[in-house]
Amino acid sequence: MSSYQALYRKWRPMRFDDVVGQRQVSDTLKTAIKNGRIAHAYLFCGTRGTGKTSTAKIFSRAVNCENPIDGEPCNECTTCKGILNGSIPDVYEMDAASNRGVDNIRDIRDEVIYTPVGCGKKIYIIDEVHMLTEEAFNALLKTIEEPPPHAIFILATTEPQRIPQTVLSRCQRFDFRRITVDDIASRLTKISTAEGIDITPDAVELVAELGDGSMRDAISLLDRCSAFGGEQLTCAKVSDIVGIVSSDKLFEIADSIADGSCDGALTAASEILRTGKEPQSLLESMSEHFRSLLICKASEHPAALLEKTETAAAKYADQAKRFSAERLLFSIKALGESLSQAKWLSNPKIAVETAVVKLCSPLYSTDLDALLARIERLETAVANLSSGITTAKASPAPSSEPTAANQDSAAPLTPPWDIDEAPPTAPKAAPAEAKSTPPPTEESRPAQDWDFWAEALNEIKKESRLLYAFLYNAAPSLCGDTVEIEVDGEVAYGKIATPGGIDYLSKLFSRVSGSTLGARVYIKGQRTVEVDSDQPSIHDLAKKKELFGDAMEID
Repeated sequence: MSSYQALYRKWRPMRFDDVVGQRQVSDTLKTAIKNGRIAHAYLFCGTRGTGKTSTAKIFSRAVNCENPIDGEPCNECTTCKGILNGSIPDVYEMDAASNRGVDNIRDIRDEVIYTPVGCGKKIYIIDEVHMLTEEAFNALLKTIEEPPPHAIFILATTEPQRIPQTVLSRCQRFDFRRITVDDIASRLTKISTAEGIDITPDAVELVAELGDGSMRDAISLLDRCSAFGGEQLTCAKVSDIVGIVSSDKLFEIADSIADGSCDGALTAASEILRTGKEPQSLLESMSEHFRSLLICKASEHPAALLEKTETAAAKYADQAKRFSAERLLFSIKALGESLSQAKWLSNPKIAVETAVVKLCSPLYSTDLDALLARIERLETAVANLSSGITTAKASPAPSSEPTAANQDSAAPLTPPWDIDEAPPTAPKAAPAEAKSTPPPTEESRPAQDWDFWAEALNEIKKESRLLYAFLYNAAPSLCGDTVEIEVDGEVAYGKIATPGGIDYLSKLFSRVSGSTLGARVYIKGQRTVEVDSDQPSIHDLAKKKELFGDAMEID
């Protein structure tokens, strides 16, 4: 019985056109061979499994082929077959990872001077060349600089930065790109069809993604899954064989987190752990999932960045709409912290459960990203409530309390809002103006834009992100010595139009503008015009009473 040959060896490219995803390298080498412009030293750089060694072997046959076809080897002539079966010793391949000493390079240097016996060119392929010692590189340098006319060196490496510059400058460098998921999936489909492997299209995409840009890794993984048995390979089976968390489960957890359902997210996470998955692996998978959602949130074309197919990227993009960028950033940071903790816990499952609870309820964290996530949820709630308001609200009535501007302006400004506290709804009969707001006087002017609003917003943002979230899209106007603010919805109104809130805004506006100002709050579309301002108000009388003392009596 013949021995089994691994799929990645059986399906190794035999021609330049068979090398997937490296068209820029293949076309250049074919043109050079056709035109007879063959260099004496090449450097092939790129991540694992991208076709560096395969291209070097194809090149060794193409330059020696007796019947080349458009720069491609025929693979049928005596020379091509001899190189393929190893009977011609003029193509020498060395693994520098296990032969990295100066003596190995001296053997090549002493042998390269002899003419080839079965080919026109002697080819030396040195794989993982960055593993050579400094002495070995020095021994190789002179040979690469002035090799015999019949010798060609092909150096392959995954870490070109570790190669001395003196060697790099003497080679023609070709960079091999990571292979896209679509290209890998197309190749896997062809292989599985030829090999009779029953696998679903979405499972092919999953295997291609797990290849991580490496064709060899993806084919090896397909080979491993095909040994599962005669059953059809699905995404779930591939996930079980490889030992990764199913993407469907990750989407389920993320949906529960978006809904704020701790119970649903904890249940889904517990089911994954019961299948034997390690807590650290689950945290890493969740972190990668939220990273994909963040990329979809930030990019209009995320498929290439995610290294996923368009179909898979569209699924992530749909779920990303349920999160803000702030909440995704907080989620990734929280998962990273939990992963670090899991490595030191005797029961790492605790780290998973803690992370899930944090993601579902950011109020449990005092981290800045958590605060931003909570503000985002409040903004969403405000927008939803504002859009649903259809009934008119009673017009606000002026208050009879002294203005905030008359109080001690040197007192520190402390926002009266607790950011962890849910915003209260506005009382149905509450006045829009707090007690500290000055009433309109006879000097009142028509409403006009207030020049200090942007500066006031910046100060508010520093002191209270929650208040900033309510006011950043409000409409301010200056009416006399009062800044009138129109806000969206009852939630914002109920949160701001309180005695403490108006007092805080009055002091802040006075400090920013340098003049004594009050504040008044309305809901958009429900503002009324003050009339009958010719009559003196109780405030005017109170001020005159303070000025004249007992000489004036008020009935």
